[in-house]
Amino acid sequence: MFRRLLIAGLVAVSPLLLDGVARADGVQVFARDGAAVTFPEGTLAAFDLAIAQGADGLRVDVYQTADGVQVIRTARNLAENTDAASLLPAPAPIKGEAPPVGRPIDLTFYSDYARLTATQPIAGRSTAFDGMFTAPILEDLLVLVERRKMERRRRIALLIVLHDTAIHAARGRPMEPRLLATLQKYRLNGVSDVLIGTSEPSSFARLGATGGNPRVFVLGPSTQRPGDAAQTGDRRSFGDYQTPDGLRAVRNFADAVLVDVQDVQGTYADGGAMPASTIVDDARAAGLQLFVGGFADADDPVKPRRDALAMYRRIIALGVDGIVTDEPARAVSARFGR
Repeated sequence: MFRRLLIAGLVAVSPLLLDGVARADGVQVFARDGAAVTFPEGTLAAFDLAIAQGADGLRVDVYQTADGVQVIRTARNLAENTDAASLLPAPAPIKGEAPPVGRPIDLTFYSDYARLTATQPIAGRSTAFDGMFTAPILEDLLVLVERRKMERRRRIALLIVLHDTAIHAARGRPMEPRLLATLQKYRLNGVSDVLIGTSEPSSFARLGATGGNPRVFVLGPSTQRPGDAAQTGDRRSFGDYQTPDGLRAVRNFADAVLVDVQDVQGTYADGGAMPASTIVDDARAAGLQLFVGGFADADDPVKPRRDALAMYRRIIALGVDGIVTDEPARAVSARFGR
């Protein structure tokens, strides 16, 4: 416990603090599940460090347990980024294949999930903090963010991304009303700095107008379909939604799209930039904001600083509205030309 408090204190007084500096070029930097190149992703320590490093906002991946508690995780299979494999019993094989050791949707919070601690999922990054931080719930982060906003007298945006929404709706525990009730509890409903995202179009219908909270359609790999396609019968892939017609259709239920950097401007094998796609202009023509993520690379967990800065500057120059990354310090530096 003392070690956890010590780390939290070090984060709070980080010398990388950039509070009070205005955003440049209108481009926001969202920390994907915190400063996850340093601390395990989705932990309060990672989020707090991201705030200290000057991130304008935090992208938060939210799952829900079987008893309706909304938790912060970045993967459905908890064995990927927690110690679930050592704490939870191995499930019985299905058709000869072992299913994930633990999924939030199959666990109750106090009996199972609350015991878990976070681990670093990407090879090549430090595992020194594995087992140190609990896997938080969404309300833990809302409390932290409100405290930091008051202490530092600045705005901190949130992009809350819901996962498995169609499954929970089918089980009679829809995520959307619970999220909206939580936002209302913390007086965040209708706040423009709190964005609600999902990759399942049917979720937006359950969200309704969200009382003014902007809605973000999170696009997955272009060849895949949204997770609710089986229920809705919609055969469009994420790639279909990236076309001019697809983006105009998105505008009927969302205010922005989040796409992978490779769908905006990929790189050749030698590291050179491919020609940029038209998706930035197409999104703008459709009346949508465009956020770009997918900068993490499991085969190259921490790019050399010069290469990383060049990559962020290249994307910023395309006129995007925001960058979503797990190394916010570098993205902030790139935005200010450092």
